[in-house]
Amino acid sequence: MRKTARVDLRLTPEDKIAIEKRARERNLTVVDFLTRAGLGRATRQRADVDAINELRSCVDELKAIHHVLNRIADGDKLITPVNMNAQMLAITMAIQRVWDNREY
Repeated sequence: MRKTARVDLRLTPEDKIAIEKRARERNLTVVDFLTRAGLGRATRQRADVDAINELRSCVDELKAIHHVLNRIADGDKLITPVNMNAQMLAITMAIQRVWDNREY
């Protein structure tokens, strides 16, 4: 069906940014996100994609922490590759538990 109707919205810049972010996180256009949300339809497409995106976010945070700690403690490394791998495994297992329990 061809889309011909329009709706104009007035938002705060902060609300606009938040809506755009949520649409982007769900791999939807802003129009599709708002249409689904407004009609009570699911705005999440796939939980496995959400889990993968969450894992990426955790990995990015862990890398940033590792970078900062390595700069602080040049002589005495606070996080070793073994510790990093253990943390990555813990994050992966946590996301797997969420996926298995359908807590998304």
